[in-house]
Amino acid sequence: MRMFRGRLSRRTRLITLGVVGAVLAGGGIVEAVARHQAADRLADRMEERLHTGLDVGLGPTPVMLQLARGTFPRVEVSGEGATFRRFTGVDLHAELADVVRTGDGLSVADTRVSAELTDAALAGAVATMTEGAMGGAAVTTAPESGELVVHAGPAGRIAVGFRPVLEREGIRFERTTVRVGERVVPDALADQLLGDTPQRIDLSGLPLDLEPERLAVTAEGLRLELAGDSSTVKA
Repeated sequence: MRMFRGRLSRRTRLITLGVVGAVLAGGGIVEAVARHQAADRLADRMEERLHTGLDVGLGPTPVMLQLARGTFPRVEVSGEGATFRRFTGVDLHAELADVVRTGDGLSVADTRVSAELTDAALAGAVATMTEGAMGGAAVTTAPESGELVVHAGPAGRIAVGFRPVLEREGIRFERTTVRVGERVVPDALADQLLGDTPQRIDLSGLPLDLEPERLAVTAEGLRLELAGDSSTVKA
């Protein structure tokens, strides 16, 4: 009888462990599905504004708990080839704190964004700023001097240097040196050649009340960091 009870006890334990395992596995599947669906819904609300696909991460807290509370404590958003004002082909990474779904959009307590503006993105912005006058121009960077160099004309022999300066509501591009081949063009002549070419990009009125904080010239292009406080965005 004692042996029978021992076998029954082991069998009961195995059944219990199997049930617990099945419940945990089922819970994991439910969590994964809920996480995927919640991330997709948040991405849908942002993708139209950036004109690119986004990857959305919802942090380590179980999504089922976040959904029950109605708040996502930390949301990370990454995308490539986004459109950002005059720039296209922008790679970005954003961190949003305390995201709450509302009836017609989202409220966000704090936002941090890092945007990488590649040489190609900068070239497109130059063409837009100059209304096509320098269309087809190539852009290189000189991190050691903090400058962008726009190459235009036959064989790119015209080189126009710009130093980007961050302002509260935009980026101003201060023209530095203009060269044709190895020759430096005098400022007065450069003014005549380039005229009143727009040299500023407006960054006012961005979503999530974002404002530019830091700007750096890198080997790949420009890195722009922005931050925003408590704000709402409509879907």
